[in-house]
Amino acid sequence: MERIIQSSSAHWRVMRFIITPALLAGSAGLLWVASDQIAFAAIFALVAMDLIVSVVSVGAIALGCRPQIAHGLRISVDILVIMGCMHLTGGLDSRLMVFLFVPMAIGAYELRRSGVLASAIFIGLLLSSYSLLTTSGLLTLPEFSLRESVNNNGGLIQVQTLVSLLLVVGYIAGEMAADFERRRRAVLAGEDELDRMRRETRGILDNMGSGVLTLDRDGLVQLLNPAAESILGVDVDVVRGRKVEELLGQRMPVFVAQLTDCIERGRVTDRCELHVDRGDGESIPLGVSVHSLDDPSGKRVGAVAVFKDLSNVVQLRERMRTNDRLAAMGELSASIAHEIRNPLASIRGSVELLEGELELEGENERLFALIRREGARLNRLIEDFLEYARLRPLQPRNTPLNKIIDDLARMVRSRDDLDDMARLDIHMPASEVVVHVDEELMLQVFLNLALNAYDSMERSGTLTISVAVATEAPGEAIVRFLDEGSGLPAENLEKVFEPFFTTKPHGTGLGLPLANRVVVNHDGRLHARNVDNAGAEFSVHLPLVGVMHEGQLIKGPDALACLGTQPV
Repeated sequence: MERIIQSSSAHWRVMRFIITPALLAGSAGLLWVASDQIAFAAIFALVAMDLIVSVVSVGAIALGCRPQIAHGLRISVDILVIMGCMHLTGGLDSRLMVFLFVPMAIGAYELRRSGVLASAIFIGLLLSSYSLLTTSGLLTLPEFSLRESVNNNGGLIQVQTLVSLLLVVGYIAGEMAADFERRRRAVLAGEDELDRMRRETRGILDNMGSGVLTLDRDGLVQLLNPAAESILGVDVDVVRGRKVEELLGQRMPVFVAQLTDCIERGRVTDRCELHVDRGDGESIPLGVSVHSLDDPSGKRVGAVAVFKDLSNVVQLRERMRTNDRLAAMGELSASIAHEIRNPLASIRGSVELLEGELELEGENERLFALIRREGARLNRLIEDFLEYARLRPLQPRNTPLNKIIDDLARMVRSRDDLDDMARLDIHMPASEVVVHVDEELMLQVFLNLALNAYDSMERSGTLTISVAVATEAPGEAIVRFLDEGSGLPAENLEKVFEPFFTTKPHGTGLGLPLANRVVVNHDGRLHARNVDNAGAEFSVHLPLVGVMHEGQLIKGPDALACLGTQPV
């Protein structure tokens, strides 16, 4: 904006430097024609000197000299030259005295208030000094007289002088008006630019995933973006202008202490992790950075905090730790299973050989049957260990969930160990929901969940299996298994996916952990909860590929329109 204000056209730059010499030269020429006796050579010498000084000033500015110095020097020379021309053309009675207003006008334009005030004081001092010198006789006026015809018609020179002055004043007034307009446009452009930057900054803050909180030097809340409102559980209209200690001191003492410490001592907090109370009973982990706000002089005027909800990061970190723990347990299980499997095979073989050679009856027959049965159970346990420890690599492909559920239904209905009262109720969309999974492993997961549900209902009751699609991006396919059992004890909801945790008398505690591991390896998640007026619900969440509609795979938001059931 400063560049716009200071810039002007080349012709005006030249004109404002030579305007005084040009006026004096024109007036001197007219006086030479109209006078009988005039020191014409001296007048034009003064005008030439003034012109040279003007040219030198232009060059000095072009070479980098401060414009204020160049303008001040040129205006001072203009005043002195005009005073010299006045002295040569009648002194205080000279018609050229009116030209003293020209450098004052130029000073007002170029140097603003200080320029015109300095010009007026300088002219006043010169006129006062000149008047004293001429009155006291210390300064003698040179010979100057106008022709008699001019004296009889003195308005000629007066009109010429007035016209010249009007042209100068009009030109300067026009340029000052143009300068004012340039300034006005520059201010408007600056306001528009400031408004644009304000909107952009507001848009950035409103769309940031991280929270931003700023305080002034008194600890009063100045800014809070929507993410900060959501994370901290506050309303910006309520908290703005209030002290942060009053608002968050009790719920988030560590966070508030970091902000206060930064304002008072300039202490910076970089990427600190802490837990805060949102006010609704939920504690969330935050990643926090606090820095001071400084003005251009470096003085501390407040603090800014940038923070992010790390709940997903903590969950991912915990999942990684769980996976590491499960992997270690799997390796240990495989090692133990190998050590047990070979001796167990020898024991089972020996028992079968003895049963064939001995005639067993009574208690001996019962004991051998017990050994055979427990050996088989131990062998199944070892197989579960090995299956958990050595989960084969996935072989995923795009597979309709409808097909997996149909295969599951046939397997469940063909089992002989289920009661006649065991029922299966399936709800699926009209269009096929497609996921990218290993079909065989996912079928094992679904079968495990179905059999666990029937176990909780003592092999009878209704198992409801439903397939739905979540509307949240990037979209999930959800398969729910809802039984009519008594549900899971609240303290067991977080433990059911831990290896070797089981509530079954003869369970291994590896079925659900294996199912969870398979689902997680598909970038999904397995969730358990109790449903009011029903039993337990296990839901498998898998990334959605799309929906088959009229033989075509529809992806993205259009896929939801193809579903025959209400998405959830």
